[in-house]
Amino acid sequence: MAPMSRFACSPWAVTPINQAMISAVLDFGDIHRDLGGGRTLRRISHERAARADIFLLLGRDAERVTDVGLVWDDREDQIVRVTDDAELRDSRMVAWEEAFELFETEDTDEMAEPLRLVA
Repeated sequence: MAPMSRFACSPWAVTPINQAMISAVLDFGDIHRDLGGGRTLRRISHERAARADIFLLLGRDAERVTDVGLVWDDREDQIVRVTDDAELRDSRMVAWEEAFELFETEDTDEMAEPLRLVA
């Protein structure tokens, strides 16, 4: 078995949260939900992430930043918790589905070839 390169990465792997994403949520977050106790959940909406300034700031992570949520303590002016909702999003499974749906069969025609490559 060949050793795995540290650069080997599945195309469906989720990008880890980085400092630029956290800073973008703090600076540009347009969703604020009061959690009580002086804490607020901050997020960036999909509409805000689609704007040019976010795209220029984050590049390919612009869509990913919508999965990041920050619990902000208003009394202490600091981040309490960073949440990541990437696994909850259905679109993360699209790459898996595309990887395993390379072949298609026609159920209605028995004389058709059983498998054909769909490109």
